[in-house]
Amino acid sequence: MTTTPFDLTEFTVFTAPTRELPQIAGGRAIDLPLGSDLRIASKQSARFGSGGDFFEVFEHASGRVSTVVADVCGNGPGAAQIAARVRPFLHHSLARGESPGHVLAALNEGLVEEGLSDRFVTAVAVRVDVLSGHAEIACAGHLGPFVRRASGAVQLVDRATGVPLGLVAGERYDETALRLGPEDALVLVTDGITDPLSTEGDPLGEAALARLLERAPRLTIGMCEALLMDSMPARDDATVLVLQLPSADATPIAA
Repeated sequence: MTTTPFDLTEFTVFTAPTRELPQIAGGRAIDLPLGSDLRIASKQSARFGSGGDFFEVFEHASGRVSTVVADVCGNGPGAAQIAARVRPFLHHSLARGESPGHVLAALNEGLVEEGLSDRFVTAVAVRVDVLSGHAEIACAGHLGPFVRRASGAVQLVDRATGVPLGLVAGERYDETALRLGPEDALVLVTDGITDPLSTEGDPLGEAALARLLERAPRLTIGMCEALLMDSMPARDDATVLVLQLPSADATPIAA
C-alpha cells in the first residue's frame, strides 16, 4: 500500500468540508455543530495538562459523518507530541471518505513507516449515514463503541478487534455494520473512562460503564458528563465522544 507521509501542518481538531469547527474546551462537555442533523458532543481531560487522546470528525458532502477516537500509548507531553503528528494524516484519511477499516489500515501503514512502534496507538473508527442510520465500525486494539438505544438499553458493539496501530505492517481491520434508530447513540471512549470503573469481576469496566449510560440523560452532553464526572480522580487521559441520531420528527438543518 502506498502511504502519504505525515504532514506536520496544524489542523483544528474538528473539521468539515466547508467550515472549521471549534476547538474543544477542556474540562467541560461541549456540543460540536455540524451541518447534518447528527448530534455530537465530547468531553476530555488530560492528567498532565496534555495527553495522547485525540479525535477527528469529518462531515462528508454525501451526508455521512466519519470519526476516529484514538489513544496514544502513555501520557503527558510525549504522547501529546505523537498525537499532534498523527492527527493531520488522520484528517486527510477521513477527508477521502474511505470506510473505517481502510482509514485504520492507512493510518497503521503511516505509523509503521514513521517507526513509532514504541508509541503504538489504539483507535476506533466510525462512519454513520445520518439519513439511513447505517453505521460502519472498525477497531484497532480499542474498546467499544457502546450503543445507547433510545429506550435506554445499552450494549457493547460485537466487533472484531485488530491489533493496535503502528505495530505490524499490512494489517487489515474488519468492519462491523450496525443499524441505528432515531435518538440511538454511539458512545466512543478511551481507557481513561473505563479503567477507573474496573473491578475484579468487571476487569474492563464494561458493565459499570453500561450502567452509567443507562442512567444518563438522553442528551449527548448529559451522556458525556455522566461518563466523565468532574469528581472522578484523573488517573489517565480520558475522552468520551457521543454521536446521536436525531429524533424521528426532527426538522432538517438547512445547508
